[in-house]
Amino acid sequence: MRAVTVGVSDLDKALTLFRDTMGLRLESDREVSHERGRFWGLEAGSSGRIVELSCGGYATGRLRLLQLTPRAQRVARLDTQLGGADSPLDIGPKAVDFYVRSPATDAWREMVAAGCIARSPPVRHVIGEVESEECVLFGPDGVPLLIMVGHRHPPSQMRPGSPHGKYSEVPTVSVVAGDLAATRRFYGEGLGLAIGTDAETPAEFRDKVNELVGIPAGSRVHFLLYQQADEPSGKILLVNFGTLSQRRLEGRMHPRHLGVALFHHETADLDALHARLRSIGGTVLAEPQHVDAERVMLVRGPNEELFEFTERR
Repeated sequence: MRAVTVGVSDLDKALTLFRDTMGLRLESDREVSHERGRFWGLEAGSSGRIVELSCGGYATGRLRLLQLTPRAQRVARLDTQLGGADSPLDIGPKAVDFYVRSPATDAWREMVAAGCIARSPPVRHVIGEVESEECVLFGPDGVPLLIMVGHRHPPSQMRPGSPHGKYSEVPTVSVVAGDLAATRRFYGEGLGLAIGTDAETPAEFRDKVNELVGIPAGSRVHFLLYQQADEPSGKILLVNFGTLSQRRLEGRMHPRHLGVALFHHETADLDALHARLRSIGGTVLAEPQHVDAERVMLVRGPNEELFEFTERR
């Protein structure tokens, strides 16, 4: 995944957190073209400003902040902790992750001082062979942010020495998944991504993970990680809570909305990807077409994900 777009109501305020506090590097600052706006399905007469941030210039795992005029109102996910109606169990886009250095409590305190709202202090836990220390915070417009220390992460999932800035690039975004079979079919057969982790939280760490994500104690949690085989950044983590997840955040992930709005991926052959997704019953919202001198396609995933695929030139 090259980048994740996050809709914000106040771009300058968001930059105070992501650029000034977290130290991400400003790569570009531009207006959304009318052509792109039509492709995304923005309201007629609206305009947008989009800023792209990176960690040290990495081409993958970038963060894009999008502010619309008139300002967006609907939120992709607004947690009950913030007075919203959306449960952590709801199927749909979840959090944007960043690596930090140990101790995790230092970054946790810094994020809280910068105005983020924490779900809990950092929690240390194990999934399969991976050991992490993580905490969830709510940033601008309630977007869930997860900061983590990779105490035992393989180099295929974490760049050696990461973070290479004060905070890392976006190594992972998370999505609450419903049907695991449909999810495996979409990411494996459709997108051709590799599985990095496929494991349930062991019983001894279950309550810690439940506290981390804000769900009832004793709940079973399955983690399914997909990535490009040779790229540790820009991974997608699908989190499944079994039968506990019933409600879907339908259509919430969209550039018209605040919060996690769009996943940007690149592919060598857009037509071949289109054919594979069609063959597995994928939902193509916008057929391959030229926009801003690029060939692009919009696709809705099985868990309300929204993808913009660009053909690599």
